[in-house]
Amino acid sequence: MSQQREVAIVGVHATKQQRNSGRSALALIQEATNAALDDAGLKMKDVDGYIAFTFEGGNGSGVNEGNIAHQFGQPIAFTAQISGAYAVQMAAGAIKQGYADVVVIPAAGSTTLGGGKAASYTRPEYEFTEWTGSMTPAQFAIIARRHMHEYGTTIEQMAEVASRIQHNGNINPEAVLFGRAADTPEKVLNAPMIAEPFTRAMCSLVNDGASCIVVTSAERAKDCRHDPIWVLGGAMENRATSYFEAPTLDMMNSRDKMLRGFQRAGIRHEDTDIVMCYDHFAHGPIVQMETLGFCKPGEGGHYVPEVMGLDSKHPICPDGGNLSYSHNMIPYNFKQIEIVRQFRNDVPDLCPEGHKGIHTYDRRICRKVRDPKLAVGAGPMTEGRHGFVLLAKD
Repeated sequence: MSQQREVAIVGVHATKQQRNSGRSALALIQEATNAALDDAGLKMKDVDGYIAFTFEGGNGSGVNEGNIAHQFGQPIAFTAQISGAYAVQMAAGAIKQGYADVVVIPAAGSTTLGGGKAASYTRPEYEFTEWTGSMTPAQFAIIARRHMHEYGTTIEQMAEVASRIQHNGNINPEAVLFGRAADTPEKVLNAPMIAEPFTRAMCSLVNDGASCIVVTSAERAKDCRHDPIWVLGGAMENRATSYFEAPTLDMMNSRDKMLRGFQRAGIRHEDTDIVMCYDHFAHGPIVQMETLGFCKPGEGGHYVPEVMGLDSKHPICPDGGNLSYSHNMIPYNFKQIEIVRQFRNDVPDLCPEGHKGIHTYDRRICRKVRDPKLAVGAGPMTEGRHGFVLLAKD
């Protein structure tokens, strides 16, 4: 892809993100899809591409490639199962090649109906995790500890990253931990230990919710309800299956592919106004910013806390991220949705007239980034794959 404006995001929606919703993933997906199409000014009959991702452990079995046409009441030309940055790029490719004209990208998870104290997806029955009795926080704690060993990254640096992201969630009324996140480094460090070096405040949430993104062609976007958010390019690489082998820093070796993604789009890192990192755990933005090429490997511990503030060089996760906004098992779409909402000036916070799009930029109550025009929406570094998409306002 290039900087030509050929494909755009024209609709987005996130349902209420909450714990114990009592709803199935299928019901949540249907709500998110209908609302995102309404946001775009489109109808179900306009859709001919569908990229969905639900989690088996999250009671998402009601949606799969075999029954999508039935759900929509019409034939669907293009289907796939993925989400977030990867799905946006896949949709863009399908639209540019003429396989589809309007692609919806819903995703949902519901732990409520899965039962048990621990979310089932934190203990996948793969080779490494099953026989060791491990769980997700322990898996990524191993990766964080390796980064600390290799590069000197400290737990205090990770706490600083987590605290800044959680502060954004604390002033986001739509965040699961709105007003309740541990938003100082001291509170993050003093939270209960889950898997050393991660305290509970350094770990993703576990909650229910859904999201949907609508992607279409530049021509079709002219008739949509909002100004288009352009898909300029990106990169993705698949290397392994998470939890299947012992955790390592191998995903950092996707760095060259990520750098080429910026080069193909003709975008410099310093020109980006928002970076929606995947903050599954507190080390995530540090490792990801290194891998995306914003700094060199080993520099992230110092670099990221310096540049991630809302008024700094590269604001990271102004919605509160996975740590305090939402981790609904499939939180990948949220990264692109937050970019779109920032571009549109549709940013709920505590500003008295924020609902009118009037923001104070007082960072005690305001999480609006100043006039962003170009942003990075990153995918996870948790599934043996890595990627990002570049989005532009105009």
